[in-house]
Amino acid sequence: MFSLPDWAFYPIAAAACAAMIGGALSFGESTHRAPEQIRAEGLTYEGDLLYGLTTANGLTAEFLSEGETQFMRIRAERGPLDGMHSAGAFFALSPSELSALQGHRVRITIRARQSSIQPAEGLRVSFFVPGVGQDSWQRMPLSDTYQDIVFDAVPVSCEWTFGFVGLWPDWAFEADTVEIERVDLTALEPLDC
Repeated sequence: MFSLPDWAFYPIAAAACAAMIGGALSFGESTHRAPEQIRAEGLTYEGDLLYGLTTANGLTAEFLSEGETQFMRIRAERGPLDGMHSAGAFFALSPSELSALQGHRVRITIRARQSSIQPAEGLRVSFFVPGVGQDSWQRMPLSDTYQDIVFDAVPVSCEWTFGFVGLWPDWAFEADTVEIERVDLTALEPLDC
């Protein structure tokens, strides 16, 4: 019976692991897009991309589905200016997304509704980039059916080191939960920088 020498085991095991990892990475779609492509096509967070939502203290989120529709249920235990300030439940822009959108007016469209559990009457939204602070939250009323909330952001700075689409449900007692199906960002005209 053949026995593999001890000195050969580790190089062969490493090569086999590298082949398995390389094979796994070759399947599926690459999500990297050039800034020009992002400006032309926009950004969309929906379906599995909703997992990219980050929640700060005072908020919780869970990924759910209803038939073919996937959504994120967000619940607020406090307001955005209570305690430590943050971008709330937010999507953070990657460096290539920042590069694509900076220097432009940006249209943000959020498809949202009141949750069937502890429904919030409204949703606060903001687009945080350099020069935009906590006083930028805008409250939008919600209903029990999905609707598009649309607002335009006109950043004061044309060079962004960060960017967050911030969401914060109303936080009244037992009326503090919303559901988000989709978030779109569209680059509009360039700003005078």
